[in-house]
Amino acid sequence: MAKGRVYIVKNPLFPTLFKMGYTTKKSVEERGLSASNLPEAFQVIREYECDDYEETEKLFHDTFEPFRYYSQLDGRGKQTEFFSVVCLGNAVAWMDKLKGLTDITEEAEAEVEAIAEAEEKANKDFFDKSKVVRRSVFDFYEMGIPKGASLQFVRDPSIHVKVINNKQVEYDGKPISFSLVTAQLLKARAKYAHPTPYWTYEEKNLLDIYNETYPANTKV
Repeated sequence: MAKGRVYIVKNPLFPTLFKMGYTTKKSVEERGLSASNLPEAFQVIREYECDDYEETEKLFHDTFEPFRYYSQLDGRGKQTEFFSVVCLGNAVAWMDKLKGLTDITEEAEAEVEAIAEAEEKANKDFFDKSKVVRRSVFDFYEMGIPKGASLQFVRDPSIHVKVINNKQVEYDGKPISFSLVTAQLLKARAKYAHPTPYWTYEEKNLLDIYNETYPANTKV
């Protein structure tokens, strides 16, 4: 059976709550928590690797059921994966003592930092005038990405866009500028964002494809 990860995370927007869940993704970051429609990212309190991740999550939820938060948005009290912070200390201690779990919190935090550093370097290199001489504007077709191709968002692999011509993509059923949809997903302050570091095509980062198609010493 493939290993999964169970985690305890907290968001500064919800100071009275924390979330416990599991993921089969490589990391909690890939679970898409930070890419959800929230202005603040989730912070990892604990992350563990284990085999029986689904059973572990169920056991946790059953054990701490008295502290579970029920949403009233539908007027019926909908069950959530959020729990009151009054039991957070006990929840962490309970998880730390549970057999079959390997604490990988520090490793997970290092993974998240590495992703952020790689993205920052990619953007810096792209816009660094000492390294770039009038780089070409990207063109999907020139980069070998055909119409109809599916592109995957790095920060949330569940998000995809479809190439509809050499410059535009389709997102949520509507045509949109690639730079514009990237800025929206990143919740960037600017209206547009250079998109290539944040997307992959057939598991290859678009920035790598761009650099191969338009070498840094190539002039327009």
